[in-house]
This record gives sequence, structure tokens and C-alpha cells, in this order.
Amino acid sequence: MERVNGIAQEELTREVVIDGIKLIVIAREIKNEGWLLSVLNEYGIFTNWIDCFETAQVAIDTGLKAIEIEGVDDFVEPEGFDYLFDKNV
Repeated sequence: MERVNGIAQEELTREVVIDGIKLIVIAREIKNEGWLLSVLNEYGIFTNWIDCFETAQVAIDTGLKAIEIEGVDDFVEPEGFDYLFDKNV
């Protein structure tokens, strides 16, 4: 359990590797709010959901389903973050 600003947080993670690309699906409990969902890619970029989920498992399942439906590329090179991927380097 981690403490953020003095508030205890629980966390559940699932790592998936698809086509050699690793994504980590993260559910974090925010006391009295529910579970927040994020997907972390290999570049350290998070895709975050706005809504909270009732349980960690529902959050994780939602993240995994989103990866399955949207595809890995949507989580690796999200629109609006192109500046992080300098093709000239």
C-alpha cells in the first residue's frame, strides 16, 4: 500500500505484452472515490480514464478490453503526444 498526500492507496496492476510492446494496466483506489484506471506504456506515458470504477477488477478488465478493442498503437503513440517521439533522433 502506498501513501499519497497522507491518504492510503491500494493498487492492482496487470502487465500485458502484445506484439513485443509492454503495457501496464493500473487500478488505484482513491478512498471514498473508487478505483482510477490508467494504462502505462514503455515511454512512461499514461492514458487515464476520467471515471472511477467500483472495484479494481472492473477497472483492470476495462483497461484490458480497451487495449483489445483499440489496439496497442493507441496506447503507444497517442494523438497529441507526437512531440515525445522525435523521429529524427
